[in-house]
Amino acid sequence: MSRRRARARAGGRVRAWGRRAGFTLIEVMVSLVVSALLVGMVLSIFSRMSLAYRGQQAVAELQQILAAAHGLIEADLRQAGFQMPDGFFRAGDQRLRQPVELVNDADGFGPDQLRVFYADASAQARVVDFNGAADTAADPFTTITVDDAGDFVAGDAAVIVKIQDGAPADVRFYACVVGIAAVAPTVLTLATGGTWGSADNDQCDQVRTDAAIGTDSRAMVYRFRARAYRIDPTRRALAVLQVSPTAGLAADWQDLAVGFTDLQVASRWDDSADPAAAAVDTDDLDTDPVREWYSGEAQETLSAPITTSATPYVMASYFAPAVPVRPVMVGVRVTMVVRTHSKVDVLPSAATPNLVDAARPENNDLGDRAAVTLEGVADGARPDELRGEHVYRYSTVGTDLRNMGVGL
Repeated sequence: MSRRRARARAGGRVRAWGRRAGFTLIEVMVSLVVSALLVGMVLSIFSRMSLAYRGQQAVAELQQILAAAHGLIEADLRQAGFQMPDGFFRAGDQRLRQPVELVNDADGFGPDQLRVFYADASAQARVVDFNGAADTAADPFTTITVDDAGDFVAGDAAVIVKIQDGAPADVRFYACVVGIAAVAPTVLTLATGGTWGSADNDQCDQVRTDAAIGTDSRAMVYRFRARAYRIDPTRRALAVLQVSPTAGLAADWQDLAVGFTDLQVASRWDDSADPAAAAVDTDDLDTDPVREWYSGEAQETLSAPITTSATPYVMASYFAPAVPVRPVMVGVRVTMVVRTHSKVDVLPSAATPNLVDAARPENNDLGDRAAVTLEGVADGARPDELRGEHVYRYSTVGTDLRNMGVGL
C-alpha cells in the first residue's frame, strides 16, 4: 500500500473518532435534570435533618430550663427554717407562720404554690440591746443596737432569733420578723409600716422582753429570706413561672421563665411527736407509720399558719397541751412541667405528664394532677396553657429539710 493511501486511512480514523467525542444536547439536558434531582434530594434530606436536629435541641433545652428552675427552688428549700424551725411572727399577723407553706391548686386551675422562709447567715449581727434601757412590752419597738450592722442595708427584712436551751427535744427557737428602715454602724432602725413592720412591732414582744428565754445579748439578727413560687394565673397562655421575694405577701411577683404549665408539690411529714398519729400509717408507698407522704389538700392544712386564741405572740401558747401537736415537715418533692415555645419538627406530646398516683391521689410523692389528653382535642377545648402543638417534659427534685428536725 502506498504511503499516501496509508496516511489517508489514518486521517479518516482520526476524523471518525473526533466526531464521537463529547455529548449531544439531549445527553447534556438529561444530565442536568438528573443532577438537579440529586441536589434537590440532598437538600431535602439536609433540611429534614436540620429541622430534626433543631427540634431535638429544643427538647433538650427543656431539660436545661427545668434544671435551672429546680436549682433555684432547691437552694431555698435547703435553707428552709434555718434559725427558725419553730416558725416566726410577723407584723400584723398574730398567727405563727411555718417555715414552709404549701397551697394546693393555688389558683383553681391545677398548679400548686410553694412558700419558703429562712434566716440568711450571709448577713448577721449579735444584739447588744433592744430599744434602750426602758424596753418593755408596752414600748413601741423602734431600734436594735448590735455589735456591727455593716451587713445590712435599708429596706432589708430581718429576723430576730433567741434560742432557748434545753434537752435536744426541748430546744425552742423564738423568731420574729421586722423591716429595717435605716442603718447606722451599730444601730438598726426598724420600719413601722410596709410588709414587715408596724407602729409597735409587737410581734417581737416576747423575743425582746421575756427574761425566761434569755437576755438581749442572747439574740441574733439575720437577714430574712422569703420566697414563693407559682404559675402566673393571669397569663396562662404564656405559662409563666414566677417568684415573689415576699412570699406573695406583697404584690411583687417577678417573672422567671415562660413555658411552665404546672408546678406540683408533695411533702413528707414526721408525726412521731403525736402517739395517736404515729400509730396509723397513711396510704403512701412506704410502710413507715411515722413518715407520711401527702400530695393534696392535707399538706396545705398541715403547713398553714398556726392560730390560737391564747395570748398573741407568745410562742408557748401555740404549742400548749390544748393545741394539738403538729407533724414536722421533713422533705419536699417539687415537680414542674415545661413545654416547647413553638412548634418543632418533633411529634407533639399526646398528653401532659401524669403527676398523680391514681391508687393514692392524696398520699404520693408527685402531686395530684392527672394527665390531660391533647391528641385529637381541639385547641378551643383545651386549657389556655395547653393550646398548640408542643412537646412537654417534666422533672422531679426531692429535698430534705435539714433545718426542720430541731424544735418541735
